[in-house]
Amino acid sequence: MFWLIDALRPLRFVELGTHAGVSYCAACQAIELLGLHCSSYAIDTWKGDEHAGFYDEEVYSNLAAYHAPKYAAFSSLVRSTFDAAVDHFEDASIDLLHIDGLHTYDAVRHDFETWRPKLTQNAIVLFHDTNVRERDFGVSRLWSEVSAGRPHFEFLHGYGLGVLGIGDSYPKAIEALFAAGDQDDAREAVRTAFAHLGQAVARRGDTAYALRQAEAQFAFSREEWQREIEQRGIEIATLETEREQVTAQAREREAQFALDREEWQRQVEGRDNEIVRSQALASALEAKLTQSELAAQELKDSTSWRITGPLRTLSMNIRWLLRNVRRAGG
Repeated sequence: MFWLIDALRPLRFVELGTHAGVSYCAACQAIELLGLHCSSYAIDTWKGDEHAGFYDEEVYSNLAAYHAPKYAAFSSLVRSTFDAAVDHFEDASIDLLHIDGLHTYDAVRHDFETWRPKLTQNAIVLFHDTNVRERDFGVSRLWSEVSAGRPHFEFLHGYGLGVLGIGDSYPKAIEALFAAGDQDDAREAVRTAFAHLGQAVARRGDTAYALRQAEAQFAFSREEWQREIEQRGIEIATLETEREQVTAQAREREAQFALDREEWQRQVEGRDNEIVRSQALASALEAKLTQSELAAQELKDSTSWRITGPLRTLSMNIRWLLRNVRRAGG
């Protein structure tokens, strides 16, 4: 696509069926970098079909977001069916037409015939999927019909791409391409060269995509790690605060325990002193008791105690008699 834009230098380029916009953006990139005065139009409903599959709005929104800041100065994304859009173009105004819509024979033939009046005298038409022969694809059949007797070249890689010349006068580079299509060795050399170039671009694109995916994953993982680190930091700060609180409580308890221990020690010492004093007092009392008992025994054993025994008995009897008399008189 890039080579063809450079070789043909079209003034108007139209693509029927753009999907994600790979081929269309390649053309826009060439137009921009080469500084060409070329208006470009991508026409698609961006809803899909039975061959491309049906898809959601994200396909269009992604393309529009990429396309607008880069190519909006000369390019437009037209959301329309092919038939509804054709009347918006004047006849003989399109230099390069890429047909890549529904790929049944009837559909692609209809697209070609409908847009044929809009082509300039020496326009070029690209037919995608000329090398697909399955699922009711009919581009290869139409290609065989329209390429007969006209200048053309067919690439076989990437599902096949037919390059068809409508007129008979083209720049030398394009004339050389068409001439190579009539020579076996030259045709294979051109096909091989462009296939290798395409593979290199595809690999570079895959690598870039993989790199973006890896970067996105790394960014996501980094954010996850950062959140995890922040969470761990919060947890650590909380634990440190709790540790400080526990340490302070332990110190308070140790200080209180020291005070309590001193108080208990004083109380124990006080009790010990009381016990010692009580033991000393008990020993003294025991000694006095022993002395009293000894004195009493000595008194009992003495002669005077025995002599006064009858008097003590008489005294007791008199006191008993007097108490009885007083009771009787009362």
